[in-house]
Amino acid sequence: MRWLLCCCLLPFFASARPSVLFVNPSLISDPFFMQVEAAARVAAEQLNLDLTIINGDANRLLQQQKLTEYLQKHQPDYAIVQPYTGAGVQLMELLAKYPVKIITLEHMWQPEEVPKVGRPGERYPNWLAELYFDNVQASQQLTMALQQACPDADQLIGINGMINYETDRRAEGVYQAMRQRGGTVHQLVNGKWERQLAAEQSRQLLRRYPGSRLIWAASDWMALGVLDTLGPAAAGQYCVGGFDWIPEAQKAIAQGQLTASAGGHFTMAAFALVLIYDHVHGKLPNPFADVPLLQLDILTRQNLPQYQPLLRAGQWRHIEFRRFSLQHNPAQQQYNFSVQAALKQLSARNKKR
Repeated sequence: MRWLLCCCLLPFFASARPSVLFVNPSLISDPFFMQVEAAARVAAEQLNLDLTIINGDANRLLQQQKLTEYLQKHQPDYAIVQPYTGAGVQLMELLAKYPVKIITLEHMWQPEEVPKVGRPGERYPNWLAELYFDNVQASQQLTMALQQACPDADQLIGINGMINYETDRRAEGVYQAMRQRGGTVHQLVNGKWERQLAAEQSRQLLRRYPGSRLIWAASDWMALGVLDTLGPAAAGQYCVGGFDWIPEAQKAIAQGQLTASAGGHFTMAAFALVLIYDHVHGKLPNPFADVPLLQLDILTRQNLPQYQPLLRAGQWRHIEFRRFSLQHNPAQQQYNFSVQAALKQLSARNKKR
């Protein structure tokens, strides 16, 4: 009878973990979001959260459709979503129909959407928090890294992503950095996050502005497209940078082809799970502060060895995500979501071995 009772209760306890839906806005093959998912799965396992991931297939209509279909059949306790620019209000209205608590990523609202959605907890009571980083600052730092690597260059061309608020902010960072140095931004075009398109666009831009040695891209994937066009000439002659720290970009940095990459935000879904963990335990601040929670870093050939231990496959399993939590750090006043903090953990762990 005891054995039978245990067998009957086991499924109940197994399903008692808080359930979390992460809506990956991109394709299942996206190299950046593959990293996002990998880190999130590790965090969910450590924090005892039941994580399900669905893909939005890089299309706002498909994301809305897939999310609707999922919510009609399942009722997760929490949802982590990245709104599409211009479709954020519809997304929030959809989620408001269900008893699901929400964390949004990356602050993707257009200025006209902000009054309609408000801040977490204002217009939508189940909206707990927004985890984002400063795109202007990150892009400015990336551009400055390119300037430092090519100190005699003062002309820049760039490949941005889709036309949305995120890419507008990244473009602003470029202009700010170039204004500080008195340089010229000839043109930023929209490469739609596509490598092949970025390759062709960079070829055309270099014909139009042959004196441009600084080449900025809003993603590593597009920066690699630029390198496809430049070939061996990239090393030493051009300074090329992107965002995301994808593995192929790390290799290109190590080989001296890619100059720099802004990144660390592949941790964003994992750190959103830390916020959920704290909410489950009644430790999530309310109201939530309207400040960037995630710190980005610039990866270069010089500091790559410093970051490499954390960028190898499987290394995030050695990071204790509870140590980022307010629940497990009562004296901690604010979150420290950064790769630097994770590196300190890994370094301390290796010293003890």
